[in-house]
Amino acid sequence: MKKRTLMTLSLLWLTVGCSEDIDVVRYGHIEEHWQAERVMMNSQESNVNAEPILNQCKGDKLLSKLDGETFSVLGIAYATRAPFITDDYQGYTFDEVTYVEGDAIYALCRSDRMDGQPAYRAVELEARPAYLKDEVGTEISSLPTVHVATENERATLDESQASYESGQDIESYPRSVMKITPGFSGVVEIGVGEGGFFNPYFDFSPNLRQFNVFIGLGRAVETNTPLLLMSHDGTRYSASVLEDADLLNGADSLTFRRVFEGGTMNPLEQIPLYDITVDVNGQMVTKTLSMRYRPSPLLTSVSDSDEIAVAYLHKYPYHREVPLPYPDAVNVSGDAYDRLVKAIETARPSTKSGEMKDYKYLTLLRGNLGQQFEVSYQQRSKKVDVYVKDVKSGEVFKLSSAGAETFQELFPQAFK
Repeated sequence: MKKRTLMTLSLLWLTVGCSEDIDVVRYGHIEEHWQAERVMMNSQESNVNAEPILNQCKGDKLLSKLDGETFSVLGIAYATRAPFITDDYQGYTFDEVTYVEGDAIYALCRSDRMDGQPAYRAVELEARPAYLKDEVGTEISSLPTVHVATENERATLDESQASYESGQDIESYPRSVMKITPGFSGVVEIGVGEGGFFNPYFDFSPNLRQFNVFIGLGRAVETNTPLLLMSHDGTRYSASVLEDADLLNGADSLTFRRVFEGGTMNPLEQIPLYDITVDVNGQMVTKTLSMRYRPSPLLTSVSDSDEIAVAYLHKYPYHREVPLPYPDAVNVSGDAYDRLVKAIETARPSTKSGEMKDYKYLTLLRGNLGQQFEVSYQQRSKKVDVYVKDVKSGEVFKLSSAGAETFQELFPQAFK
């Protein structure tokens, strides 16, 4: 009898010890939060599983470079988590994976949260993904090239129906137009003089449909200001003022000479495009407008400092196509989120739960992962007990007294 009693007590102690070690907060993939699709050159697949897209570049050695002089873009996969609350984008995230073939098969991953946009993380794959096995990709050179625009291209850009994003009256100089065929990934910077490089003018990245960029010179008719014109579609110009003190004196005396007839843009090589001459106080001054290509480096490590960490307490189940309005959903982030997680971690398994009130659901988001709970409450004489039920496992946990107080402090709406 004593042995049986001792065995029962031992099992009880073991059970209690195990319950102390249970992790209440267990982040995982929540498929219903995500909308994912795969896009190829001539086809598209919707409603695909988002998890492989989100994990494509995790747990592998990240590459510092890709091998190949040309690359074939095979397809692109996207995964999007829509905002949880109307007009609140804390929970929003967008991930993209581009599959390319050079000397090997690569997956390039980027996210709206990653530092160094539009840089990618890259991993090498053993083979093409099955759905891309027979895909004929879009060929892209590793380096951009520059050419003098053809007569037809210049005519298209100079036709009267060509419009300008600024809406101002602009005179373009058709003989100045150059065509840039984008390379694999990087930024083209343009400036006047030796140290005249300023904010990147445009960047490009591997895509299934590549577009040439046209640049040329012009002037604003009303202000007589010299302009750099740019078109990404061959029909519509955007205009930027050439920020140089001498050139800003006026474009009425401006003349130019194209000094580059085309070729490959090597990384960080300064390429003179135009010699621009203006009359400055009776003297003819010549300035050179140049261009250079800066490759986008691959990210070999990714900081999680900008990782999403936000919790939502809400009255109705979340649906990715219908964000919840405030106050049907309220949220906490930052230090408040950390305090909430610690409060939930004080919870212990329970065989009972409380009563559901208006705020029935709690969703934790950490990066691309999350966890969903149903929340119930039990009024006692001087306090309220808080229970959380893990939606995935069905397990119920009761917060400690201190944890319940923290929960009430962070979400007073739930206790009214």
